[in-house]
Amino acid sequence: MLKNVVTACLAVTMLLSLFLVPQALASESAAGNLLGSWSITHRPVNGAGKPCPFIPEGIEFFKDQTLVMSNMPGRHFPFKFELSAEERKAIESRSAEFQGKQLLLVKPVPNMPWEKTPMAYAYSVTANELTLEVLGWEPATFKRSK
Repeated sequence: MLKNVVTACLAVTMLLSLFLVPQALASESAAGNLLGSWSITHRPVNGAGKPCPFIPEGIEFFKDQTLVMSNMPGRHFPFKFELSAEERKAIESRSAEFQGKQLLLVKPVPNMPWEKTPMAYAYSVTANELTLEVLGWEPATFKRSK
């Protein structure tokens, strides 16, 4: 009887490991793709030729899940890209442009709830290019600088 229980526990542990380890590695990989410094290569402008005020010239992402933007030097802002179902629903409800995309949230005030942040971006990362989308603007692109 005890042997069967131990065998069942080992089987469950192995199954959980097979399920959870790839998710953890994917999460680390996503964070790793963002880490470092990025310099803008395309800054969106409006019809009058004014640049988007919500997109900085440069961004640096840190391992502690904070970032620094060149337009607000010296301030470390918490960021998040793994959203809960409630957070995703709240952000996607703002616009159809956000639905089904990878989302990057940045808190301008540390105690602000994630779902309330005005700094929400759709994003994608390839090896050396970061694309950020702000509602109502064309996408901005950045190249990895270090």
